Amino acid sequence: MKVLHDHIRQSRVLWLLIVVSIALFLRISYLFQVAYWFDESFTLKMVEFPFLDMMHRNITDDDNPPFYYLVLKLWVFIFGNLLTAPRLLSVLCSMGTVVGTYFFIKEAYQKRTSDEKQVNTEFAAILAALLVALSPIHVDWAQQVRMYSMSPTFAVWSSYFLFRALFREKSGPWIWGLFVLTSLLGAYTHYFGLFIAMAQFLFALSYIAIQRYKKSSATTTLSFQPLLISGAAFYFCFLPWLLVFLDHRQRVTEKMPTPPLTWDAVGTRLCLAFDLQWAWPVTPEMGIFVGQFFFSIFLLLAIRRRPADYFLILASLLPFLAAIIVSQFMRTIFVPRYLIAAQLFALTAVAVVISDIPWKVFRWTGVFIVVLSMGWLTKEQYLTRAFDASLPGMQAAVEYLDNKREAGDLALVCNPMLFTTIVFYTSDRNQLYTKGTPRNYPYYQGTAVMRDDEYFDLKELGGATNKRVWTFDADRWLGGTWSVHMPSGWREVSRRRFKEFNAEFIIRCYERDLVK
Repeated sequence: MKVLHDHIRQSRVLWLLIVVSIALFLRISYLFQVAYWFDESFTLKMVEFPFLDMMHRNITDDDNPPFYYLVLKLWVFIFGNLLTAPRLLSVLCSMGTVVGTYFFIKEAYQKRTSDEKQVNTEFAAILAALLVALSPIHVDWAQQVRMYSMSPTFAVWSSYFLFRALFREKSGPWIWGLFVLTSLLGAYTHYFGLFIAMAQFLFALSYIAIQRYKKSSATTTLSFQPLLISGAAFYFCFLPWLLVFLDHRQRVTEKMPTPPLTWDAVGTRLCLAFDLQWAWPVTPEMGIFVGQFFFSIFLLLAIRRRPADYFLILASLLPFLAAIIVSQFMRTIFVPRYLIAAQLFALTAVAVVISDIPWKVFRWTGVFIVVLSMGWLTKEQYLTRAFDASLPGMQAAVEYLDNKREAGDLALVCNPMLFTTIVFYTSDRNQLYTKGTPRNYPYYQGTAVMRDDEYFDLKELGGATNKRVWTFDADRWLGGTWSVHMPSGWREVSRRRFKEFNAEFIIRCYERDLVK
């Protein structure tokens, strides 16, 4: 019997290692070959500032909570700001999400009562982890220097600790403490962590109330006290940031206008949240299909009537529904990357439903269909990134500029969003500026991480002694053409184009026109 038990345990470890290996391969493939884009370089430039300056900019000019910036600043301090280091933090977080999904399912679906319908826990845990490992949206954000890979990590691990605290009699207050800590850090990583926390506390409150009402002998030790203490701790720990959160909300509502959320937009963004754009045209009709599919999944879960089933339904639906409702009263926040944690729980629900299929042939058919479908989407995303990595892009453009610039040559960038990226690839930041003044740009174009001495007003060229000026322009970028329009008295003497995955960069050289 011991030999059989050891064999089963080794088999479980082997399957988990296979899933982890797949996840790691996808997340490190072409990790460094694709250039930073604005959101990444904005984040990196934010953590370049001294701590107090960074926090001031985060509070007054940004619209994100601070925890990811703090972790990234420490990470960069330890490992450096080379191109290889910052993205590895996101890879590490995403790997923690994959492993956390496995342990969450193992914990949430442990058989605790004789009348509880048992799911094939190991099967469901491996399948759920595999779906998250393959999900293109998780792979995509694992390869970028942003908080969207860290947010689902805290969501899944806080849920793991919540189930340990609720269902293990000897869990102790330290488990409740870990739940509060990880849930709180999720909210301090991204504001959608508040929706996940709402789902968690609502589930725990409902479960304890129902079990106490039933007076089940198996749950007589359940008490509201640890939950109320945990809720109070969460509230008072987030309270210092609440005013900042409200200020952030007001700022983005007033200064970052977005189109109103329509039902067509809901449909298309549902497709994007579940990665369908990699294989099919994204349409509102396809979004209806996605909604119906998950409605069926949640209905099948509800029929089973296990606590974890209700939790998965709540943790999946609440952020989506809350985002739709909030978007009716302020700027649209129904954005796929914001919903990445809710998407994780929805994928987990699919894995559980398939694992519940009693007939082996149908169960494995379900596994084949969902894994093949997700694998196909992942393959398309992988090929797209491989193509993006083959383009000369930002690295080649900046290398060309560095090689051509001579001492004293001025270099002007057409927009702060490009400037924040260029500074991380150039070997010489001297005489490198963004054209114009801070007043020329809205705050969401990177002004929060720009210093005043990083702007150059073109009016100053009249009194400048520079004989040559280089400009960094962009075509097909953000839906238009962005250029440094040189004043009279300068003539273009050379031009070079570099294709990037989201634009075409143009390096122009101007010299003073000495002809009267």
